[in-house]
Amino acid sequence: MDAVIINMLKKPELKNPVMVCGLPGIGLVGKIAVDHLVDQLKTEKFAELYSPFLPPQVIIEGEGVVRMVKNEFHYHKANSDKGEKHDLILLVGDFQGITPDSQYHISHKILEVANELGVRRIFTLGGLGTGDLAKTPRVYGASNNIGLIRELKDGGYDIKFRGGGGIFGASGLLLGIGEIHGELAIDAVCLMGETHGQFVDPKSSKSVLNILTRILGIEVDMKELTKKAKESEKEMRDIKKMISMEKQAIEEAERGRELSENTASYIR
Repeated sequence: MDAVIINMLKKPELKNPVMVCGLPGIGLVGKIAVDHLVDQLKTEKFAELYSPFLPPQVIIEGEGVVRMVKNEFHYHKANSDKGEKHDLILLVGDFQGITPDSQYHISHKILEVANELGVRRIFTLGGLGTGDLAKTPRVYGASNNIGLIRELKDGGYDIKFRGGGGIFGASGLLLGIGEIHGELAIDAVCLMGETHGQFVDPKSSKSVLNILTRILGIEVDMKELTKKAKESEKEMRDIKKMISMEKQAIEEAERGRELSENTASYIR
């Protein structure tokens, strides 16, 4: 089996396409965001990516039918009546590559597809783990082109660009490979929403999408994502409360044990 297989269902004719990638990662921030775009924009799937670099399993769907794990490419044609300027290619999927070299192979193939379809700009979406539950998740950015960073800053978008740290997986490699490989050179930016890191976080996904939709000039109904965010926020608060109660119970038990030991020592 080839390392990465692209099953091209059809080759769409696209105008000024922009690619948006949301593969599973920390907090599932990027995946939730792009899955929401696929659902709300009524996109059409045009290609599938299969690879032995993805986890060795199948997905069990309705009525017990299985399918191979994969990534999918969808497209959305710009609606000029709504002022949309770019056709969109949306990349979603079940998993990322499971080894370091697999991440490079898969990212390289994604860039090949993007170049073949005339993509000149890529947005990768992901999460930035902080260990905290942010009331209003901030969005951080990084790019392989300083001009693109300046363009987004001048646009007044609330994106924080700063040095330090790293971006793992496809969200980072699509930027890096897109810079160093001349034949695959594509300007790219990664938008990362603050997230705890241990929970699925649609609230952070919404923060990222609020900015991305402004950049792309598209309108997307956020009601369903807002509902998911509220449900997830409640679950996270409940879990945090439970952890706090368990910690308190352990501390009280420990104090009780120490008191018992001290009392026994005094009696002896």
